[in-house]
Amino acid sequence: MKRTALAFAFLLFAFSAAWSYDMPDYTFVPVHEKIRFKEDYYQLAADWLYADLDSVSRNIYYLEIATVMCFRPAIQALVPITNEMQYARYSNLIEMDICRLLTRYYIEYGNEYMKEHLYFFNREFYTNYTEGWAIAEKYYKDARAWWDKAVDYAKAADAIRGWRLDNDFYGRHIPWENTLERIKSGDLNYYKIVGMRLAKIDENRAKAKEMWGDPP
Repeated sequence: MKRTALAFAFLLFAFSAAWSYDMPDYTFVPVHEKIRFKEDYYQLAADWLYADLDSVSRNIYYLEIATVMCFRPAIQALVPITNEMQYARYSNLIEMDICRLLTRYYIEYGNEYMKEHLYFFNREFYTNYTEGWAIAEKYYKDARAWWDKAVDYAKAADAIRGWRLDNDFYGRHIPWENTLERIKSGDLNYYKIVGMRLAKIDENRAKAKEMWGDPP
């Protein structure tokens, strides 16, 4: 009886081990290449269905590292490169998009601290609100600084004529050229968005002072 129980236990363990081995969630997949180039960190940033402070700060962390890292050699670029002019435009477009994303994520980070609406029963949170507005204001201004850089890189890329980076390579959609056109046309303008957010902070501060007096 004991032998039968032990045999059954052994078979159950072996089956469980085999099943776990076949499931990708329970296997270890080593990283074969080091994360060391600008493009590597750029590609680590990801959009989340429900963004929170952790996911946004994660993206900011990787993208800010990307701003100070070296580019891959031209032969390892994210798109086919055949000459120095193409590589220069490619480099400026990537820098532009990194700064664009940092602008967006700093705005999202500021939004996490922003209190939009005030009601008479919120007085007990007055201190929290003033602190949150100060933090949000700081991040919105950081966003504006990154947008300054994005616009500069967009102008530098646009100045390199005679070659356009197509939107599709290797089955992937590359939006850099579309982003450049939107910046040039003013369709994508984070100055306007940041300005509206900063104006809302000033509006809320004035409203809170009118309702509750000077901040504690």
